[in-house]
Amino acid sequence: MRKTNLFGTATLVLIMVLGLIPAWGAASELVCTPEGCAVPKSGQTDQRLPAYHDYALFVAGLRNPESTLAAYQDRPAWVRHARFIDQNWERFTRGRLAPMRQWAARELASATTATVFYPFSGPDFVNVFALFPRAKTYLLVALEPVGRMPDFAAGNEQNFFPSLQRSLYDLLQLDFFITNKMKSSIGKSELKGTLPILMFFLAREQARVLEVQYWVMKPDGTIIESPAAGPGDRPAGIPGVRIVFTSPGSTENQTLYYFKFDLGNDSFGRNQHFVSFLKNFGPMTSFTKAASYLMFKPYFSGIRQFILDQSHYVLQGDSGIPLRYFDPDVWDLRFYGTYTCPIALFSNCYQADMATIYKRGQDIRPLPFGIDYRHRARTSNLMFASKKVNLLADAPN
Repeated sequence: MRKTNLFGTATLVLIMVLGLIPAWGAASELVCTPEGCAVPKSGQTDQRLPAYHDYALFVAGLRNPESTLAAYQDRPAWVRHARFIDQNWERFTRGRLAPMRQWAARELASATTATVFYPFSGPDFVNVFALFPRAKTYLLVALEPVGRMPDFAAGNEQNFFPSLQRSLYDLLQLDFFITNKMKSSIGKSELKGTLPILMFFLAREQARVLEVQYWVMKPDGTIIESPAAGPGDRPAGIPGVRIVFTSPGSTENQTLYYFKFDLGNDSFGRNQHFVSFLKNFGPMTSFTKAASYLMFKPYFSGIRQFILDQSHYVLQGDSGIPLRYFDPDVWDLRFYGTYTCPIALFSNCYQADMATIYKRGQDIRPLPFGIDYRHRARTSNLMFASKKVNLLADAPN
């Protein structure tokens, strides 16, 4: 074990990695320099273990005759799952992802930070990836458990695939996960957490999954990682997962982090070692949608201020940070779509100042897809905030 200067700052983290049973592949210590950290490729020494990308394809219902899971692709549960997902994913892509990607390529080209931060995300990697496909690092933070990869050799797919489909249903129909439904479906069935859903999205977006590491930050600030394809209990602390992948047509590695963490003020204040870890990723683009208007509340002021301080760019629906917190001396704002009022469940979060801007109709740009709680096309809104050029020039890299 040794202390390291993580991501170029003189902080924080004592890095070590759990040792695993040798038959599952030995763990490796992260190699860190002032320029950053790299993980040596330890590989999976047990050839009986499916590769991570095989898992991703199988969970996504994508046939791969070369996979170590190919023998399970003729099982009725998988065949039904593949058919269900093919039908629903095609509709979701045509109706939402395709126009979203086209819009993002045109409207978000200036958001060039290496890191995209997505608080209150649940396992929704697909939206942030469609909007910001070239980010080097994605940081997703939510309350759902990390979970584990399923053991299909145990024959549990009869229960796993229906659980996965139920969890995906709201996102494929509404473009967001419903928190209470996620609580009832994740961790209480064969679907043990967000990891299979993240793998699903990566495979469906044609990314290649290279590496999956469980990630834990202990109370003293040390980070422990271990291969996700191995057994063993993980230590107490803030849990997460780190997934390394490549996008279609690219050889550059990208990294997806998912952390199970409460973003309320009590938790935020107690865990400054974790907050410092997030800050180490440098200037960010922050994205929020379907965030339950939590950052309207005083007990979520910490994460609200974190986004405003650490972000060069913010993309959000009206359920994110209230408009009044975007100082016009600091931010340039662009508005898209339409705003009338929140859905009935959040009627107390109406923003009169935003309604005035949309009523004036000056330079309100079209939004060709639905997003956030008003998920139907031509009823949604997004705001893109960028820090003024003079402030970006003075900001630390």
